[in-house]
Amino acid sequence: MGKSCIRFKKMDQIPYDLIGELASKMTVQDWIRKYEQALKR
Repeated sequence: MGKSCIRFKKMDQIPYDLIGELASKMTVQDWIRKYEQALKR
């Protein structure tokens, strides 16, 4: 999709806990459903 890319200049600035928390809010099936809906547009 490309719109979910996040760039960090330094490895120690990556908020791993936050990324894990956000990723856990959506199931794989939910993500696939949203991805497929975006492709249909």
